[in-house]
Amino acid sequence: MGEYVMTTVTVGGPLPGPDAVAALIAAASVYFAEADSLVHEALAEGTSVTFEDAQDFGLTPNLDRFCQAHGLSYQRAWIARPGVFEAGVKFWKPDMGSPVEEAADDGGEPMITLAALRCCVDAGQTLADVVMRLDEAVATAVPPLALVEAAGAGRPAAA
Repeated sequence: MGEYVMTTVTVGGPLPGPDAVAALIAAASVYFAEADSLVHEALAEGTSVTFEDAQDFGLTPNLDRFCQAHGLSYQRAWIARPGVFEAGVKFWKPDMGSPVEEAADDGGEPMITLAALRCCVDAGQTLADVVMRLDEAVATAVPPLALVEAAGAGRPAAA
């Protein structure tokens, strides 16, 4: 038996052609029913795409792996299930080695507890360092979804 909670995933970055668009839609459709229309709408409007629905433990592992494999930034936020787990956000962008997880409120905004803030102070971090770190975890930090020409596309083949 699972623990289904409201989960929001925001995805953005370059998609090299229609096949990549179709692949993103297929990866997101496993979790989100309106993936097709949401992806096309985001591309038309020049924004990141945000999917929302209840997911088991707030997880979307195949979509997360898809984004990492295709160089798409993402931020996934889930609400708390009191007595089971807390709300949080997990995000990744192409220049990161692995995804980072932060505590969040039920609105998906990253936050920090007093105990974690004390650990940051003990580690020599400033308030500006902590704010900068949390700014990376907001959904608005995800770039727009963009259809781009694949590298090498449109060039004549060498004779």
